[in-house]
Amino acid sequence: MSVTFHKLASRVQADIENDSGIPRLTQQQLTQLMVRTFGHIGDALSYGEDVYLEGFGRFYPDCKPPRKVRSGFTSEVHITEFKVFVRFNPFKQLNTRVQKYLEKLGLNKEDIDAT
Repeated sequence: MSVTFHKLASRVQADIENDSGIPRLTQQQLTQLMVRTFGHIGDALSYGEDVYLEGFGRFYPDCKPPRKVRSGFTSEVHITEFKVFVRFNPFKQLNTRVQKYLEKLGLNKEDIDAT
């Protein structure tokens, strides 16, 4: 199951409505706000900065340097390209929440690791 922008926007809107004194945003305004927020997160990562989201986790850029690999079929040696990618480390609070949800479903860590 995935969470779409629409579902996420609805959840954020519900949180905003629970806080008094904050005006209600339209669905379009809320979606634009979320897109800009994710854009800022992407910009920070592209500049090599870590992004910490309290109670959720840490996104950070990581890299793999070029290396030599040998083709098993032709035995030719190739050099891979330098790669930069984003990693994610969930914080303990998120891990705890996910574990509680899995326990509700009757699943445990061993069941998931076996798949």
